[in-house]
Amino acid sequence: MKPVSEQEEFFSLSPCELVSLISRDELNVRCESEVFDACVSWVRCDPSGRRTFARPLLEAVRCHSLTPRFLQSQLQGFDWDASSKDYLSGIFQELTLHKPCRPRSLRSPRVPHRIYSVGGYLQQSLALTEAFCPETGDWMRLTDLPEPRSGLACCVVGGLLYAAGGRNNGPEGNTDSAAMDVYNPMTGAWRRCASMSVPRNRTGLGVIDQMIYAVGGSHGGVHHSSVERCVLL
Repeated sequence: MKPVSEQEEFFSLSPCELVSLISRDELNVRCESEVFDACVSWVRCDPSGRRTFARPLLEAVRCHSLTPRFLQSQLQGFDWDASSKDYLSGIFQELTLHKPCRPRSLRSPRVPHRIYSVGGYLQQSLALTEAFCPETGDWMRLTDLPEPRSGLACCVVGGLLYAAGGRNNGPEGNTDSAAMDVYNPMTGAWRRCASMSVPRNRTGLGVIDQMIYAVGGSHGGVHHSSVERCVLL
């Protein structure tokens, strides 16, 4: 969606054409915020002439797939008309209060579905990263982790794969890790993120509102009961 929304032809779309485009289930986007941002850019191209179409555009966006944090920043950062502001405020309240909403179909992913295997143990900790493609039934070798780790935890946010904690069992000894690395399937590269406050082997990871939570785990002979989170920008 981003490459299309940066082209001149995108900004010349009529309101009906844009609503039809963003309503498609097969729209090629990584996350719904890309669709939202594209609509805002289209309105900003001619604010006086297009502001009245903001509400129909917002109704075509899967706004319930957005995070409360994202919606709050959009409410504060753009001069919405009263109808659009009320619509977004209502969705923000539903999300923060966890109210049930009308189900809408999810868009097809920009990249094919993959099942990832990261790290592991075979006589010593591994840096091996592989992906299984359900469509073909094949495993693919990917870029290795920056360092070998077993007992690590993984999650996916915004199409990116995050790997945190674990232990490096090697010939020179055992070292528990506080590191978190992120893998981008579009570039095929790992990069280091902010480390956790303590090493966590066999920790649990969960995602709420684009924030990654690390729960429990161990460091040496100490078992953690603590929880910490990483806010993704």
